[in-house]
Amino acid sequence: MAPLGVPTDDAVYVERLTVRPIWWAVAVTIAVLGAGELAAGFDWRIGLLALALAAGPTLTVLAVLSRLTVRIDGAGIHAGGRTMTYDEMESVEALDQRRTKAQAGPAADPAAYMVFRGYIRESVLVRPLDPRPVPYWLVSTRQPAQIVATVERAARAAFSAR
Repeated sequence: MAPLGVPTDDAVYVERLTVRPIWWAVAVTIAVLGAGELAAGFDWRIGLLALALAAGPTLTVLAVLSRLTVRIDGAGIHAGGRTMTYDEMESVEALDQRRTKAQAGPAADPAAYMVFRGYIRESVLVRPLDPRPVPYWLVSTRQPAQIVATVERAARAAFSAR
């Protein structure tokens, strides 16, 4: 079942890269404690204002970070507002935590297209047939093996339907 707000008309795989609930709890706790520090000794209305000023931006950032979706359908893989079709793909490779960290850091190519979230430890590396404009895509995912299998299956289905 796809998350709310994610189109699923012909989607084979949809993953929403949400921020984990523990991060929400920690952020809200820090915002409440910070607001309490700022409002200590003032009227309760100042406390509410401090809470709104501390919690508003915090919750907005977490909500924006949780909007990113990775989608695989008959057209290709969609991530970060871009699409790579099966005709453009050379390979898709699952990366573990160590290789993801290296590929996003010291081994990264500045021209690469990265749909990367630091709070997600694994990723897939999608290599295009023509590496000139973009040498690869690095896409964060919690299910890299499932994405590789889904892309391979969907690409076979797309090519056999022609």
